Amino acid sequence: MTTINDPLGFTPAEPTQFACEIVISDPGDVPPIIAALAKEGMTFEREPDAKDPYSDAIFGFALGASMLPVNEIGDMVLGIIDRLGHMGGDVVEWGYGPKWKLGS
Repeated sequence: MTTINDPLGFTPAEPTQFACEIVISDPGDVPPIIAALAKEGMTFEREPDAKDPYSDAIFGFALGASMLPVNEIGDMVLGIIDRLGHMGGDVVEWGYGPKWKLGS
């Protein structure tokens, strides 16, 4: 698989693995967010080394596969979180390829 992080709108021809970094402000919201992501065929992987010294926020990654244009992945994941209503989650960055490619 070719790793592609193209902010200009790369659209894969077949389902391609993506990573989307998520910040969840309330640790109590983690289980319902994980369940909502799983319902859509995604997994959540917590980033244990990421810490906010001023809050209890949880950092992690939604991992899945999609054929959406890369610039629509963040909206898709945020839409899943937003459908839960009161949950305090936000997406930070996303792209096609493994999570360690984000930001590069």
